[in-house]
Amino acid sequence: MSKKLTKSRAFFWIIFSTLIISGFNYVVITKIKKYRQTKFIAEKYNIKTIYQNKKNVNLDVNYLAELIDLSFDKPTNIFTFDENEATKKLLKSPIIVDAQVKKMKPDCVFVDYTLREPKAELYDFENTLIDKDGYIFPKDPFFKDQNFCKIFLNLDEFKGFEKIDTKEAKLALDILNKLKASGFSDLVKIAMLDTSRAYLQSYGKREIVLQIDEMVTINKKLKKTQFVFPKILRLSNTNFLEQISNYASLRKKIIKDYENQASNFETTLDIVRFNPKTIDLRISKLAFIDQ
Repeated sequence: MSKKLTKSRAFFWIIFSTLIISGFNYVVITKIKKYRQTKFIAEKYNIKTIYQNKKNVNLDVNYLAELIDLSFDKPTNIFTFDENEATKKLLKSPIIVDAQVKKMKPDCVFVDYTLREPKAELYDFENTLIDKDGYIFPKDPFFKDQNFCKIFLNLDEFKGFEKIDTKEAKLALDILNKLKASGFSDLVKIAMLDTSRAYLQSYGKREIVLQIDEMVTINKKLKKTQFVFPKILRLSNTNFLEQISNYASLRKKIIKDYENQASNFETTLDIVRFNPKTIDLRISKLAFIDQ
C-alpha cells in the first residue's frame, strides 16, 4: 500500500514546485525582455548588405540604398526597417515598374524589381528614354552604354519623368513596333523617327520623317571598312507601312549600287559616313530621291 503524504509534506512540495516554476518563468521572461531590448541596439542587427538577383541591367547598390533611406553612416536596425515603406519608396523611382523588399536576418535586405524597358531615346529632352507605354525616365547611368533610336515629338517643356500621352508619341511608338514586327528594323539602323508634323492642320504639310542608316562593309587590302549611307524617308501618316514596303523593294538595287561605290572608294578610315539622301515616298507608287 502506498503511503499518503502528510499535509505538511504536501504543502512543502506545492510550495517547492511553485518556486521552481516561478523561477524558471522569471528567467525565461527576463531573457526575452533582455533580447527585445538589445535586438534594437545590437550592432549585429544593423543592415549591412543589400542583395539583388542578377539581371540584364542591375541598379547600383548605392542608388538602391538612397531610394530606401539606408546609410552606412547612420545604420538602420533590421527590426525597425519597414519592408512595405521601402517598397513604396522604390516605386517612386521613374525607372522602376514593380518592386518587392524582404528582410533577411540578421543584417541583409533582399530587393527585387522590374525596370522599364527602353523603346527609344527622346530627342526633345537630354538624357531621356521612353518605354512602350509612353513613360519617360533617365538614360544615365542606367543605360548609358546602350544606343537607341531617337524619336522627336517637338515637346514644349519638360514636366518631369511621367507618361507622355500625345498623339505624336503614340504614333511614334506604334511605328517602331510595326517596323520591328515587319523585320525592317533588322535590315537597317533606325537613327531617328520624327512624328512632330504628323497631325498638322495643313494636310499638305503632314509627314513622318524616318532617318535610317544603310551600312555596307568592304574588305579591301586586308582592311575592313564600314560605309554608312544615311537616308531620310519622308512618309505619310496614313499608309506609312506601304511606303516602307516600297522602299524595301528598291533596297536590293540601292545596296548593290552602294557596294559598287564603296569598292571603288579609297580610304584608310575604319568608318566612312556619306551625306544623307532624302527619299519622298508620300505619293503612292512613286519615290522622289533628292540627289
